Amino acid sequence: MSSPIRVRMYRPGFGDCFLITLGTGAAARHALIDFGAHMHGEIGTMDQIMENIEKTTGSKLEIIVATHAHRDHISGFGKFADRFAQFTIGEVWLPWTDNPHDQEASSLKKKNLALYDALETHLRLGLGATEADPKYAAALDALSNLKGNETATSELGRGFGTGADVRYFEANAIVAKVGSVAGLSAEFLGPPRDQAFLSRMNPPSDQHFLTAPGNPTDSVRPFPKLEIRPEPNDADYKAIVAEGQPVLPPQTLAALQALAEAPAEQLALALDNVRNNTSLVILFRFQGRALLFPGDAQWGNWQSWIGTDRARQLLSEVDFLKVAHHGSENATPVDVVHALKTAGLAVMVPTQIKPFPTIPRMPLLQELEKHCEGNVAVRSDWIDVQDAPAGPVPRPKLPKGFEAGEVWIDYVF
Repeated sequence: MSSPIRVRMYRPGFGDCFLITLGTGAAARHALIDFGAHMHGEIGTMDQIMENIEKTTGSKLEIIVATHAHRDHISGFGKFADRFAQFTIGEVWLPWTDNPHDQEASSLKKKNLALYDALETHLRLGLGATEADPKYAAALDALSNLKGNETATSELGRGFGTGADVRYFEANAIVAKVGSVAGLSAEFLGPPRDQAFLSRMNPPSDQHFLTAPGNPTDSVRPFPKLEIRPEPNDADYKAIVAEGQPVLPPQTLAALQALAEAPAEQLALALDNVRNNTSLVILFRFQGRALLFPGDAQWGNWQSWIGTDRARQLLSEVDFLKVAHHGSENATPVDVVHALKTAGLAVMVPTQIKPFPTIPRMPLLQELEKHCEGNVAVRSDWIDVQDAPAGPVPRPKLPKGFEAGEVWIDYVF
């Protein structure tokens, strides 16, 4: 006899929190995936969510998954660390970039933390930036999401002192049996180890649902006539070579040009997106069902694995999709959407318009809905919370299999 699968999407605000329950009654097993809210996107539901997690699980979790170290995915683990310390926890799963024993990860973290501090100082003191200024609000919000997560990361890294087995994963890892749950397996599709993929934030125009091919970018190029392209037939380039002047390698020239064209606020957003690319991307399988949780994966993370026949086959088997990065325009490539099964997919989108009013991106959700159960992508901001940013009006009816609770929406297979 098969066991039911329930996926519970909570509404912490602008953030993620999912509880998977396999089975019923005393035999039920639970996995918690992320628990956090952006400091400028909280809506006052974190305590209520924590209480429900305790009650629903009986304070026992097979695994806790923290997909990546953004505040909107892990702040709850810091805020309620003392209560998680009272849980029975089998394992804690984190991306390889959080592993303190990984030299590459430690170097990357140290370098990035210094850059976060320098950027915020430059923005606030050098440029007088504040969250009230539309030009800088998104950048400062992104930096606040990157910083101040030390308690959560520390507690996760030590398993809250419960004796939980703390494990770090990267792409291509497989867990044949998750905890004590017979039949539950996990395959890790991201994050990649190659830092070249981690740094790729924005997909090409044919891979996202915002601009059409050929649309101009908003980059500033103040001295286009002085740009030197290392091409054999470029007259300026040949003149420089003839004069014996030093010539930068193409990759160095490209990096300098990118830095010169990126104002500080754009660099802050780019760093935020790089952290998204460190997300665990997990495909769970249980009793013939496949559930895909891609964290906040952006283009580089996806690009590292989606371009194969096997990837397209995996995507066509997905029965449940948690939409990455709250439904932003550059976090779910076109090829991913087109590879999904043509009907009957259950989709949940943890999202709200505050603090980022361009999220969610409706063309993406509309394209996803062509594949969805009842042609509806179910959003967390359909849960009414007093004084919280409202979701869309009129609100679609929940399709078959979905049911609303106090501060959550369930999907049951």
